[in-house]
Amino acid sequence: MTAIAIGPLAIPLPPLLLLISVLLGLLVAALVGRRYKVSVTDPLLTLLLGSLFFGRLVFIARFADSYDTIWQMLDIRDRGFDQGATLLAAVLILIWLIWRRRQQRQALLAGVLTAGMLFGVFSSVIYVGRQQAVLPAISFQQLNGDMVNLAKLGQGKITVVNLWATWCPPCQREMPVLQQAEQRYPDVLFVLLNQHEHPEIVQQYLQQTGLQFNHLLLDQQGRVATELGAHGLPVTLFFAADGQLISSHMGELSAATLAHSLRQLVVTEQ
Repeated sequence: MTAIAIGPLAIPLPPLLLLISVLLGLLVAALVGRRYKVSVTDPLLTLLLGSLFFGRLVFIARFADSYDTIWQMLDIRDRGFDQGATLLAAVLILIWLIWRRRQQRQALLAGVLTAGMLFGVFSSVIYVGRQQAVLPAISFQQLNGDMVNLAKLGQGKITVVNLWATWCPPCQREMPVLQQAEQRYPDVLFVLLNQHEHPEIVQQYLQQTGLQFNHLLLDQQGRVATELGAHGLPVTLFFAADGQLISSHMGELSAATLAHSLRQLVVTEQ
C-alpha cells in the first residue's frame, strides 16, 4: 500500500506515519514534562525541523545536477531527503539539547524514543507488506491494440511503472521527467500505465504534448492499483530485476527523487 484513501483524497503513507509518530512523541513528551514541570515542545520541534533541513540540504547537494531552479530545490513536495543525513542530524541535535537542557532530559528522551520506535514499527510493517508485492502478471493493451504481459515485459529488468492519467496535473508535470529518464537510463524499463482512459484520449494527449515512450500501456480497470494498493495519482512503483517491489512514490516525482530511487534500485541489485 502506497497511500491511504480518505474520500476523494489519497494521502502518501510514509509522511502520514511520520506525522502520527511525531504527534504521539510530542504527547508522551508533554506528559513526562508535566511530571517534571517542564515543556519540551519547542526543543522537539527544533530537533525535527533541524534534522529535516539538514537532510534536505544533503539531498540537494547529492543531486544538484537534477535541479534547474532554486524553486525546485525549495519545493519539498517531492519528499527528497537524505535519510542518513537526517538521522545523523537528529542524533547530534538531540545530544546538544540534552547537554544544554538537563532539566528537560527525561521528557526529551521519552518523546524522541516514542516517535522513533513507532516510526520504526510502521516502517517494518510497510517493508514486510512490500516483500509480498511483485510485478503483476497482467496483460494490458498498447495504443496499437496489441496485448503485453507486464511481468513478462519486465522479466530480468529493473522496472519503473508509473500510474497516470491525462487529467492529472501532477502526472502532466512529471511526464517530461520520466521521458528524459527513459533516455538517460537505457538499461531500466519504464512502463507508463494509463489509468481508466480510452486509447483515443491518451493518443490525443501524447500528440498535443509531443511526448513519446517506448512502453505505454492502458489499464482501463485500474487492476495494478487495486492489486498493489496504489491509491491516488500519480504513483510510481520501482521493481527489481526479479520482479520484487522495492519502493514506491505517491505524488509528483522530481528528477532528483527519481534519480535517488533508481540509485537505490541499482544498489539493491548489486
